[in-house]
Amino acid sequence: MLKLKLTGKRKFILVVVCTAAAVILILPAGVAFFLSRVPPYYKPVSPPNAAEVSPYLTNYIAPEIHNKSQLGEPFELVITEAGLNDIIARGPWRPTSGGASIARPAIIMTEGRILLMATVKYSRVPVVMTVFTSPKLDEAGLLCLNLEKVSAGSLDVTLIVKKVIEEIINPNVAGFDGIPAGDIASAMLENKPFEPVFNASDGQVRLTGIDIRDGEVVLQLTPQAER
Repeated sequence: MLKLKLTGKRKFILVVVCTAAAVILILPAGVAFFLSRVPPYYKPVSPPNAAEVSPYLTNYIAPEIHNKSQLGEPFELVITEAGLNDIIARGPWRPTSGGASIARPAIIMTEGRILLMATVKYSRVPVVMTVFTSPKLDEAGLLCLNLEKVSAGSLDVTLIVKKVIEEIINPNVAGFDGIPAGDIASAMLENKPFEPVFNASDGQVRLTGIDIRDGEVVLQLTPQAER
């Protein structure tokens, strides 16, 4: 029987090789496991008549903004998490230029924070992505989305998925309420503040205050004079 005598150096090399082999074999499985994890708080809704425009938008938000902005005075608008989820669940959500598709979006509101979630599919592999933000108005009245982190499954992938986020934003929010997609992308990816002026039915309103609570957000809006 052949016996190999291992010197200290050879033992070290053997340990390194075996460790590297174990990492190569185990790491992909570990990454796949964490990517496949679904956060327990991810609960997208499936509204009835999903092809129709949300009644929360047409029967509450739109008339509320229209009627109150006619008075020309600052006003308050309360938007619930449930109502907003009913709106975004109806889509449509367009595929990105890189081939990713978005499905089952959801929003969670907690004290001072908004979580944006969706199932993003790349190469037929679905992953639940979560974007953590804490929107605030700065001293100049500009809106900062304050991106905190991005997770895929249970992995923090903030530094490597910014390109994916940009591809998602551009086709889906281009010209959103008069705000260029580039401004929204910069606000999301670079925490760059932007003018929070939005199109209303008969003009524009400016966001002058934001209070994010559990399950709802309270917005302070001021009608803007026509230019």
